[in-house]
Amino acid sequence: MSFLTPLYLLGALGLAIPIILHLLHDRPKNKQEFGSLMFLDKTKPPVDRKRRPTHLLLLLLRCLALLLLAFVFARPFVTVDDPADAARRDRQWIIVLLDRSASMQRGDLWQQAKAKAQTMLGQLGPGDRFSLIAFDDSTEPLVEVKSWLGSSSEAEVNAQLERLAKPGFGGSNLGQALVLAGESIQEAESGPDEQPLARREIVVISDLQKGSRLGDVQGYEWPTGIKVTLRQIGEDDQGNAGIEQVASRAPWAAAEAVPSFRISNSANGIGDELEFLAHTATGETFSQKVHVPPGRSRVVELPGEWAGQTLERLAIRGDAAEFDNQFHFAQDRQQTVRIVYVGEDEPDDAEGSLFYLKSAFQKSSAIDFQVQAISGKSTGPLPEADLFVIGDAVAGPLAQALGQAIEGGATALMVVQSASQAANLGQWLGADSVVIRDIASSDYALLQSLKLDDPILSVFRDARFSDFTKLHFWKYRELQNLPNEGIDVLARFDSGAPAWLAARRGDGRLLVMTSGWKPADSQLALSTKFVPLLYSIIQPVLERKTQLRQFIVGSRIDVTRFNNGQAGGDVTVMPPGGGAAAISVDTIFTPAAPGLYTAKGSGWSETFAVNLTAAESRTEPIVMEQFKKLGLPMTDSVASPGEIAAAATAAEKTEAHRREYWQWALAAVLLFVTLETVLAAKGSRPAEPVMIT
Repeated sequence: MSFLTPLYLLGALGLAIPIILHLLHDRPKNKQEFGSLMFLDKTKPPVDRKRRPTHLLLLLLRCLALLLLAFVFARPFVTVDDPADAARRDRQWIIVLLDRSASMQRGDLWQQAKAKAQTMLGQLGPGDRFSLIAFDDSTEPLVEVKSWLGSSSEAEVNAQLERLAKPGFGGSNLGQALVLAGESIQEAESGPDEQPLARREIVVISDLQKGSRLGDVQGYEWPTGIKVTLRQIGEDDQGNAGIEQVASRAPWAAAEAVPSFRISNSANGIGDELEFLAHTATGETFSQKVHVPPGRSRVVELPGEWAGQTLERLAIRGDAAEFDNQFHFAQDRQQTVRIVYVGEDEPDDAEGSLFYLKSAFQKSSAIDFQVQAISGKSTGPLPEADLFVIGDAVAGPLAQALGQAIEGGATALMVVQSASQAANLGQWLGADSVVIRDIASSDYALLQSLKLDDPILSVFRDARFSDFTKLHFWKYRELQNLPNEGIDVLARFDSGAPAWLAARRGDGRLLVMTSGWKPADSQLALSTKFVPLLYSIIQPVLERKTQLRQFIVGSRIDVTRFNNGQAGGDVTVMPPGGGAAAISVDTIFTPAAPGLYTAKGSGWSETFAVNLTAAESRTEPIVMEQFKKLGLPMTDSVASPGEIAAAATAAEKTEAHRREYWQWALAAVLLFVTLETVLAAKGSRPAEPVMIT
């Protein structure tokens, strides 16, 4: 029982008034004359030190009336809740984001994380909603309980936590997980019989290391009424060191490059001296000391005596955490790219186009460029090639073969150097009346209107490389009667004539330059634009045929690019570790653990390495101020209009189930007052005197 105005209960102190009056009311009120007292001795009446109240029934009625009157003013009531309403009132939705990235393998972080997830279950009540999501590079919903049922729901959640015996090897994409949780709350709708959610909270259980990706959160508009709570574990981090391979800046800058590795030491590292180790396939181990101060990194080239060995694994030693100290290494396998030059140039003629073409495509440890020259008058079969460069007029049978090769998917670069090439250009573009006219500038021509958003010229999109004003053209050709459709002009001369053109023919491409790169035509071969431009032209071939042998966990590996781009179908991948079963792959393979994998096909096999993402080595915790700058709602949010309406509805339901008894107490007061009046009136009548004679 409760009271709406409990201060009125102090009125019960008024019960002392009738009690005191009844204690004093012990003397007779009426006097009766008596005949004679002269023969009686005077005696003092005995003193009765114990006063007893008189008229007990009347006293009881008066006390009950006062007590009930105090109850009437105090407004007693008893709330009787409807079980259905009680289950729906003040519902909450808690979403737990559990970090299972590679950095959670440190020490007992994983056990701490699961324990904190279990403690969240104690905050749930009947009808609450609960979601458990594990995240690393991707997010995986584990449990979705729309209405909490107590022990049965708790057993379901604990079973999923028990299934996660250990964290994975992926990176931490915390931003993606937060946005997914926010969108799931925003898109969720309550059922017609469900009470609106009064509280919505996202709880992140993670080590919150600096390698976590938060880009998705930046600029995200959080729904109203959401609170994000960060439960950090591993605050006593003792520092960590990491290792990663340094990639080459560009394909043409990687000729015979020695593999290099970046070793980084966190700002709170335990020391500044680390050990760099290499393990060979035969079981040998090489090591050297590397000095890396805390908070710094150092690039180390593979020593010469190590490079000649068949290395399988590199490692570092000397930091507090060991989960990321291994780096699996697979040496790149050289791929072959065939280039066929069609023309009459001599390979050693420094005034011709072939000489500079061969100089541009230099052999590297990853790519073996094979440049072959044939005459345009050749009657033999057209060699297979990944790129055809056409520098002169081509005879009929060879021209037809080139047209078929382009239609079938080949890439051809035609350098227009004479009017005799008009027939070939018209044949391959499907225009019979193409005319080529020589233009000799009195000074020089410049390029303008470059289409830098095209994939071929996108390498020059950066403002540092987009200046072509120093590239002079002495001679160029003007093309007339070109088709109106199907041709994309990539650049023009300052006269307005097309300089570089691209046309899609069937499955292949035909690129046209109206001025060559030999010294008599332009300065292109001697400029810094030449090699990047040729590599950009052949980039689709390089992407199709070649790829590095180093990948990270969770990356999408195109297995068709193995075996010099001719892997085809029926590829199997053998995971690391003894007893692992081979995995059949059509095109894309996504590794889930680090190690050395082997891709096999019909008559070929290649080994590739998979490692942790380097960001997981940055285990120092993120400063909490950074989360606030990103706009995370980390404080209790202002209630939304829907929540205010829900609270009002809950108050109405509570009042509807309130039973008040003050009316009955008032009726009892009236009854007791009536009885008290009757008894008091009866007791106040004077008694008839009795005469004794």
